[in-house]
Amino acid sequence: MSSAAYPYTRAQECSWQPEDVGRHLASLEKSNGVTNDQLLHHGWSSKAISDLRKTYGSNVIAGGDVEESSNAFLRNLSILQPVFSSLVDQMKEPLILMLLFSAVISVVLGNTSDAISIAIALLIVSLVAAVQEYRSEKALEQLNNLVPHTCTVLRDGRVLDSFPARELVVGDLVLLSTGDRVPADCRVVDSIELSIDESSLTGENAPVSKTGEGIVVPESPSLTLQRNVAFAGTLINAGRGRALVLAVGPATEFGHVASELSNVESRKSPLQLKIDELGKRLAYMSTIAIVIIAVFGVLMGRPFLETLNVAVSLAVAAIPEGLPICTTVTLALGVLRMSKQNAIIKKLPVVESLGCTTAVASDKTGTLTQNEMTARSVFTLAFPRRKFGFSGVGYKVTGGKLLVADENMSSAGAPRTIDSSSEEYIALSALFSTACLCNNATVVADLDSDMVEGHLGGAMTGQPTELALLVGGEKAGICDSRPQYHRTQEIPFSSERKRMEVRARPVSGRHSCIAFELAMNNAAQENPRRKSMDGTLYFVKGMPESILSECTSHVAADGSQTSLDQDGKELVLSQCRQMAASGLRVLAMAYGNSVESLTFAGIVGMEDPPREGVAESVWQLRHGGVRVMMVTGDSKETAMAIAKRCGILGQQGAVAGTHQSYTNDSFETTNEGLLDVELGSSQSMSGADIDSIPPQSLADSIGEIKVFYRVAPRHKLAIVRALQAHGDIVAMTGDGVNDATALKGADIGIAMGRKGTDVAKEAADVVLADDNFRTITMAISEGKGIFFNIRCFLAFQLSTSFAALTMASIATALGLPTPLNAMQILWINIIMDGPPAQSLGVEPVDDRILNAKPRLADDPIVTRALLMRAVTSAAVIVYLTLKVFSNELDDGKVSRRDTTMTFMTFVNCDLFNAYVCRSAEKCFYELSPISNPAFVWAVGGSILGQLLVIYFRPLQEVFQTEALTVADLLYIILLSSNVLWLDTLRKKFFEKWFNDGFHPSPVSKKEDDLPMPNNRPWFARGTPKNVVHRTRSWLNYRKTKEPKAQSVMAL
Repeated sequence: MSSAAYPYTRAQECSWQPEDVGRHLASLEKSNGVTNDQLLHHGWSSKAISDLRKTYGSNVIAGGDVEESSNAFLRNLSILQPVFSSLVDQMKEPLILMLLFSAVISVVLGNTSDAISIAIALLIVSLVAAVQEYRSEKALEQLNNLVPHTCTVLRDGRVLDSFPARELVVGDLVLLSTGDRVPADCRVVDSIELSIDESSLTGENAPVSKTGEGIVVPESPSLTLQRNVAFAGTLINAGRGRALVLAVGPATEFGHVASELSNVESRKSPLQLKIDELGKRLAYMSTIAIVIIAVFGVLMGRPFLETLNVAVSLAVAAIPEGLPICTTVTLALGVLRMSKQNAIIKKLPVVESLGCTTAVASDKTGTLTQNEMTARSVFTLAFPRRKFGFSGVGYKVTGGKLLVADENMSSAGAPRTIDSSSEEYIALSALFSTACLCNNATVVADLDSDMVEGHLGGAMTGQPTELALLVGGEKAGICDSRPQYHRTQEIPFSSERKRMEVRARPVSGRHSCIAFELAMNNAAQENPRRKSMDGTLYFVKGMPESILSECTSHVAADGSQTSLDQDGKELVLSQCRQMAASGLRVLAMAYGNSVESLTFAGIVGMEDPPREGVAESVWQLRHGGVRVMMVTGDSKETAMAIAKRCGILGQQGAVAGTHQSYTNDSFETTNEGLLDVELGSSQSMSGADIDSIPPQSLADSIGEIKVFYRVAPRHKLAIVRALQAHGDIVAMTGDGVNDATALKGADIGIAMGRKGTDVAKEAADVVLADDNFRTITMAISEGKGIFFNIRCFLAFQLSTSFAALTMASIATALGLPTPLNAMQILWINIIMDGPPAQSLGVEPVDDRILNAKPRLADDPIVTRALLMRAVTSAAVIVYLTLKVFSNELDDGKVSRRDTTMTFMTFVNCDLFNAYVCRSAEKCFYELSPISNPAFVWAVGGSILGQLLVIYFRPLQEVFQTEALTVADLLYIILLSSNVLWLDTLRKKFFEKWFNDGFHPSPVSKKEDDLPMPNNRPWFARGTPKNVVHRTRSWLNYRKTKEPKAQSVMAL
């Protein structure tokens, strides 16, 4: 890639005025002759992108720009290089070095064939481990690409939403809005109340206000002085603006920092650390046993070289050096498997935390609901006894109408459609014209239309509530009046002010609505000095309580202004409560010459319907012992209504069929829910209530709360902290900027991938690519399953190691020849520590485990039940193998047939043991042979490899084997199958001793109950701290005031 020097310094870039920015950056691309005006209003032409990328680079930091080699050999070499590197690292392992030392001794003593055999086995063992390690690293690398960063860019005169940030080039025109992450270093050219959180770069927590004006800075300005530059990776805290890209990829400030961190190693997950510790303990114990075996062998007169080779081979086979790699691969593959089901896990430790989740605190908007508001109901004081409602669902303008009927619909007949000839049209025109003017959404596809300043264009962009208002206006036959107005001021909506204000004047001097003209004339009559010469008015929308406090009049049927008294305000608030009780979000509209004296236009009730399948997902979580709560800023009435529809409140049957359908020729308004709100008051709590409760008492006060309403961002974090103090592992879901602090503070932060802001995704641990709440249920189930699967393959690997050591110990103690030679022991290590063990990590988990109560964060990996299974399995394998060996050893000399029969018996027993290790509860005949395709392929490959070792002549020489008859094979298979029957005996009659079990959830089916878990760690002494928790019921456990068990995220 050619690279030309960028011609401008940062001091020059900061000093430019907005028009100068476009002129200087447009000069970077000379072939298409782009002008300043074109760049600022239409962006780059697609034809210029390729040259700009070649000249100034791509917006990629990690790994830079990698070009695909056209040479197939070089591509293959790039793939083999990491494997070769891992192979070299494996050669440095102590056990491998011991094996190399053994091969060298064989050469010195003249046993060249043994040395060659050991070298081949050494290569195979190391290669298998290297490939596994390479798979683990590649799987972890793929996790970094699961969450592609996007932005909004203007190219070819078109606004491109969800544009991949990596495709940006220098000079691209980027549109920034609240919640976005800045995709590259950009020079702001215009902004409205734009403030950016730069704490990730500067460490300053206070948001920085940005301007488009030129400023004078030193030659090498600090980041804090560059008040008109937005830096890559920072987050838009409030406002919106436009900016031109100055630097991409490694040239950005974020890229400079990232380059310094390229050599920092990633931390291992808590489970990986536990596995590492377990591996070291087992290695220490195995080494002592092997040394004792070797010493006794020499003392009993065995050849030193043979004893040494067998001892070293035993060390390689018995010490589970591949256990950490196998665990990492299992976790990483589990993460990738979840990503295919749209749950993107950003960090491996989260996989463990998912299985421990006891509480899900979910944001409502965009998480439980679709975040696609649909206008449902309208109320105006001009016609207080008439009902207005919309038909149709979603943002399709052609999908519905605005209908009206008298309060007593039976006497008025069928609802009628509103049009320009209706008597209600003038008052409704004031309402929806205000809603359109105080609006930043876009529902037009033609970017060349004369839209108001500040519009982003596109077929459909903007906040859901604003889109719903625009669509509602179109359904009412009231056109968007923004092209006829020039906006002179905007104060964005904020959670503190709870309203948005826009100051605008008509371009032609005449207002689009009769009511606005009358308001101007009335103001002129009351106070001629304050008459606006250009027709400027204020247009306000927001929460009804906030708007009504500033209103002194309301619009009448003819568009005139009528005094608004307290009774009128009470009537409006009563209508608001009725709408909210039906699950509608209510916004009020007002206009006037002054924000202190507004004219009330009316209210609009909008519904954000629950996502499809949310109620079922919530019930599944509750069925699995997970507490589900809703945390929202909406009113109590709205929150309780939505919670009931989502299944958070009430029983499963109560939420069935709650989704309301609307047709094009009918509408329905309902007052249902007012009584239910009061009935659910004991299960709800407001943000004000949280403020009134001392922090130390909050954990006990929210024990039965399921709905938190009217909460601010600080309340969400307080709720998370209180739940954690109560002993819960908390998953917090959300999609907005105000959810970020709680997402970061929770044990598991879950953000929405499609409609979630970059702020939320940055703070979260899990991103739902499909924005589907149901994916959470799947992710928690996977988290439970992965932990149980790790226990399963751990039981299998331990039994193999115990069997190999025990068999060698017994043979040495009884003075018998060594049953297996060094090569055969190494082969067992290859085929058992490899594919079969790995395939157990992806075993489908029993539904009873998925529906079980979440496990405790400090549950041990190796329990006494697991250890008992491993020991008894190893004992059976040793007994059957030594039985065959003793039967074959009739002449006192070890022949090839003797070791081949023994070798085949051990391998067959181990394969049968792998099959029963697929489940800790089900017997072998209850398991589907094909439910785990990975296991089928792994065992099939192992069997094929074993047959080659027995029947393929070159391998016969390496492993010192000979061909067996069919009768021999049938005998071995029949004998080895006793492993299956032993396992059945354990699971059916001694499940208390051999079954880890799980904690049944309080709503599990009775037939799903299994024994309470016997989860005492096998190496623990005395009574474990968590025994008291095991003896408590699940409901009583929630009321315990003991300190929270250490979170797996904090280990």
